Amino acid sequence: MLESLSRGLEPPGLILIADSFECEGRSLLKSFVTSAALRGECVHVFTFELSDVEFSIGLDDGVRTRLQFHDGFSDPLDWEQMGMLPIRNLSGQELVGCVGGVEAGPSQQPCTVVLDSLSSLLQHKPISQLARDLQDFQQRAATAGLTVRRLLALLHTDLHPPEVPQVLGVQLGTTVITVTPSPEGSRLPGSSLPSNMASIVQRRKSGKVVRQEEYFTIEIGFRLISSVEPLLGKQGVAGSDSVSVQPDPAAHLPFNLRLTEQEREAREQVPLPYHFSTEKKMLLLHGGSGDARIYYQPDESDDVDEEDPDDDLDF
Repeated sequence: MLESLSRGLEPPGLILIADSFECEGRSLLKSFVTSAALRGECVHVFTFELSDVEFSIGLDDGVRTRLQFHDGFSDPLDWEQMGMLPIRNLSGQELVGCVGGVEAGPSQQPCTVVLDSLSSLLQHKPISQLARDLQDFQQRAATAGLTVRRLLALLHTDLHPPEVPQVLGVQLGTTVITVTPSPEGSRLPGSSLPSNMASIVQRRKSGKVVRQEEYFTIEIGFRLISSVEPLLGKQGVAGSDSVSVQPDPAAHLPFNLRLTEQEREAREQVPLPYHFSTEKKMLLLHGGSGDARIYYQPDESDDVDEEDPDDDLDF
């Protein structure tokens, strides 16, 4: 699913990449940006956490030429009156104006909009207001004739309560990708770089929720390699002759948990208590030669009246 998302084969909508200190997600974001630029789309990058120079590090020249940067990093609070993009005044209308709204004329060229990152916006806006602004942007963009194929956003989960990615995914999302580190030393076949895990939750218009886990690696040039197959670990690297040896949990115990061959044979010869011998089975199945009877000898204190068996009861 990661590769189909990167190629633009999935339905349009928001793709939220949720990362943490343990596993960064900006490389995956840049791989989506690179793929969109190579498809010929114009990519609008709203920078709030990095400058445009820092964001462009590692990108090819052909990709950088298709990026349109909107600076929300240099003067985020508009203290210096530089005419940049202040975070507090950010709205759906302003986003549409930056991308190319009614004033600039409708554009039929597909474009991708990138927000890096939502964590910076949430420092100055409540989550409800941010969700309304992004919904308003999507509606205004459609009205203005903009063909926004993707709205990519990055979120640092360790800076917010755990329910924030879920809320944004439900209110805005089509797809939420949570990246986490894979076991140490694991990698994908054909790659020499460490791999990470992506937990994908996709909400479709029909109401169906699709969940999938994939392993991925970002190669040089932000080329994405993904797989749903298990990873190769340190002991399972292709071309390695080493064999993984599991430790013996009973190696240093003061008593023996295993049987010798003689002890095992002696145990098999012991009859189990719930198993009957052949003679006892035949006796139980065929019974004795005579009929079974019950003999009762009353005691002297018994007062049995066969005419009235309930005579001793006080009615």
